[in-house]
Amino acid sequence: MRKASTFVESLGDEILNARLEAILENRKPSRHVLGKIENMRKSDGGFAFWKQDVSSITSTLNIVGWLDDFSFRKGPLVDKTFDFLLKHQQNDGGWDEIEEVRGFEPPPFMMPSELNTRTWLTACCAHWFIRFGRAEPPGTKGCPAEFLMQHMKSSGLIRGYLYASWDALVMFNYHPGPESDVFKNLLSGVRVQFAPNEHDGTDLAWLLRCLRDIGLGVDDELVSKAISTLESIQEPDGSWISNDGDEFTGITTVDVIRALHDFDKL
Repeated sequence: MRKASTFVESLGDEILNARLEAILENRKPSRHVLGKIENMRKSDGGFAFWKQDVSSITSTLNIVGWLDDFSFRKGPLVDKTFDFLLKHQQNDGGWDEIEEVRGFEPPPFMMPSELNTRTWLTACCAHWFIRFGRAEPPGTKGCPAEFLMQHMKSSGLIRGYLYASWDALVMFNYHPGPESDVFKNLLSGVRVQFAPNEHDGTDLAWLLRCLRDIGLGVDDELVSKAISTLESIQEPDGSWISNDGDEFTGITTVDVIRALHDFDKL
């Protein structure tokens, strides 16, 4: 794991290093780093990784993941971010990508008005609201669980990308609850579907975050398979690569470190 940390540090990215220090040493980020993150915020309250003053739900959720690494749960940086997400909840309880994002020729998983986009964004938003203790915020427009249940398949999985099913585990564990058929069928479907060799470090780290947040431990077969796969695909330089390209290797490596740390596997 020292190799992984050294690889991240060698990139010289202040935010990545702050996340790494928060995960491994429980160190709070500097004001400088927090200022850099706040300066990324768009005028509508969200975030996006482009210069234009247009936010995206997808990018904002990435920032929420950073805030989780810092163990932040309240304060202006957190509150404004969740206010943005809540503002964009749809009347049916779900989420969609912001329509203006269409003009940036986004990848399929960010294309507005597509069911596959809506299901994974809804599940991911619900996951983070629950994780941050904001499961039933004032002003909510509906129940994300009901939206997701409308799009379940006979396998128990959610229609769309696998991330939708993984994140929905956290939603259904909260409501209707871990003893519900909905949750049990979804978890069973995720177990049956899981093919470790089909996933990169980004996928496996995210799956483990979801499994962490429903209370599974290292003795669970699905958790142990994901961890052993991560250990087997680590690069000689200590990094984990992303199928999205080399520019995401640092982000993926920090995500994996977080996942392994969560399960005391460092």
